[in-house]
Amino acid sequence: MAGACRLAQGVGGDYYDMIELEDGRLGLAVGDVSGKGISAALLMASLRACLRTMTLVGEMDLAKLMQNMNTLVYESSASNRYATFFFSIYDPSTRKLQYVNAGHNPPFLLRAAASAALEPVRLEAGGPVIGLLPNILYEERLLALEPGDLLLAYTDGISEAMTESDEEWNEERMLLAAQAVRQCSAEHILRTVFAAADQFTGNALQHDDMTLLVLKVN
Repeated sequence: MAGACRLAQGVGGDYYDMIELEDGRLGLAVGDVSGKGISAALLMASLRACLRTMTLVGEMDLAKLMQNMNTLVYESSASNRYATFFFSIYDPSTRKLQYVNAGHNPPFLLRAAASAALEPVRLEAGGPVIGLLPNILYEERLLALEPGDLLLAYTDGISEAMTESDEEWNEERMLLAAQAVRQCSAEHILRTVFAAADQFTGNALQHDDMTLLVLKVN
């Protein structure tokens, strides 16, 4: 696994996390709070604390976990404040991935099989963003991964990175950059994707946080 977040300002509302659970499984999270600056960063810090508390005390029903996080944001933040959030738990011993997606940019699963290499799986199942509506129910999904599979979870700051002429880098270019080095380590893939985004955008100032989390299955 490898992850990185590049802030557009001194503080931001993007978040990624890798949580090692007691039973050997791994929690993977990526989130993006609406807005910028201190208020967004404070809300994301609260979400991080909530997520880590629930996972460490054994809350493994991901649909219920996301429902609780939605209630937290809805009851404790302004009516126009919300967050997109993706959370998954990966079990290295079985190569099973549980996930729930609360309105976040769907992460991409790039299958190792040659026939599937050009057809990434979008991890969309879940529900709406957290914090806008009360009493939301979420859906959890389970996927079986294979050696060589690659998971890319990201925020729109990297897929929508812009040139000075407002040309967007986009998801397709991001996937092509990852595909070109998919046989390498997660850390190398991460660095390559960021470098490709930088090469495309040149010296253009970016106005959104850029976050990427990579899982490479052994």
